[in-house]
Amino acid sequence: MGKYVSVPQVVLISCYELGHQPFNLASPMAILAEAGVSATGVDLSVEDLSDYAEEISAAQFIGFSVPMHTALRVGYSALSRIRALDIEAHICFYGIYAELNADYLLSGIADSVIAGEYEVALLELVQSVLVNRFDPFVPPANVRTRECVRTPAIVRVPFVQPQRSGLPSLENYARFQRDGELSLAGYTETTRGCKHKCLHCPVTPLYDGRFFIVPESNVLEDIRAQVALGARHITFGDPDFLNGPGHARRIVSSLHTEFPWLTFDFTARVTHLLRHESILPEMAAAGCAFVVSAVESLSDVVLANLEKGHTRADIVNVFCLMDRVGIPLRPSLLSFTPWTTLDDYLELLAFVSEKGLFNYIDSVQYSIRLLIPPGSAMLSRWSGAPWLGDLDQINYSYDWNHPDPRMDSLHFQVARVVQQAELIGQDKLKTFVEIEDLAFALANKPHSEARVVRELEPSPAGLTESWFC
Repeated sequence: MGKYVSVPQVVLISCYELGHQPFNLASPMAILAEAGVSATGVDLSVEDLSDYAEEISAAQFIGFSVPMHTALRVGYSALSRIRALDIEAHICFYGIYAELNADYLLSGIADSVIAGEYEVALLELVQSVLVNRFDPFVPPANVRTRECVRTPAIVRVPFVQPQRSGLPSLENYARFQRDGELSLAGYTETTRGCKHKCLHCPVTPLYDGRFFIVPESNVLEDIRAQVALGARHITFGDPDFLNGPGHARRIVSSLHTEFPWLTFDFTARVTHLLRHESILPEMAAAGCAFVVSAVESLSDVVLANLEKGHTRADIVNVFCLMDRVGIPLRPSLLSFTPWTTLDDYLELLAFVSEKGLFNYIDSVQYSIRLLIPPGSAMLSRWSGAPWLGDLDQINYSYDWNHPDPRMDSLHFQVARVVQQAELIGQDKLKTFVEIEDLAFALANKPHSEARVVRELEPSPAGLTESWFC
């Protein structure tokens, strides 16, 4: 198949991917290129939209990658600037948050949305727009439009080698830091979806407990390409790297054989780390620098209501396990939910203090509040809950108010402290103490003795980009 035009009429825009070079540009750019379709990629996290005014003005198709809530907010803001150029391009949003918010996006913002396994559908849509733009438009399968409402079918698609040429260099993104040294970091995925169904996870309503293996050859070739670009560390960005433990072991073994000096990190659920304890020493020996795990809460009530699948006791055990195998555990938290009590929050802070985890947790984690997007699996269980409010479409989530007004007040204050700390580069211990002061004051309780003597230990291995949703 030949190229349609000499000048690209397709622009794909990445809005935000947690400080990584955007995989969700590299993957669709590759499948478009294989079909002879030339496209321009733009990453709004490190590039200025105005630098691409000419390409955008000429575009017949503009796709926004929105794998997360922050990306969707950034994309919507950018779209208003693009519309100001008075273009008539077909506007498509693709990714998990496109499908969750499809009704709102198709109400007048976008022409189409694509969910989940988007590459093939995106290619077919681009071809339809470019070739048949003067004919009656018939959207390809798995594409939703204003006129064609359909339930997305999440099926495995052929995997292609991500195309990273033309993307901003790795120097523009988060670095891997350890022992005071910084290294360029890459990113890849070994699986899609997740076999677990945590109610608050945006993956759940789309994949419904399914996950797909990316062939080992594809993963390794993508890593080779990034190593050639200077990467000395790789993040495996799967929702859970240990969904397929055998596949993960093979990937890591091959990676270490070829690049014995390369370090890596991955994300895995608490129960998977405990269940697959036997393979963790292998991971450590092969260069695993740290592991991220969605601990979320120490409250068994909260964990049960989220259907997380682990308990407080499991959390204690997994920290002990990771200490034994020598891999730092960096927990992510869901600090504010409708069931989190003020005592729960104080207990979480006490746990962090007692374990000396100040440098293991990004300060923003203490302010993370439950997000309930339209289409969330949370609604299947909690749609009639008295704390749940109306859908705020423009903010892509349902409103909710905590039964205890003090918790909403605490969230507001903690978020403000964290935002200010990030702006001035304040160390995590000082930020933690400020948050602790707020929580104890609100609870009208004296501080525990645990805060009397504290030191900020050397930072464990991690990335320079704070995690948030």
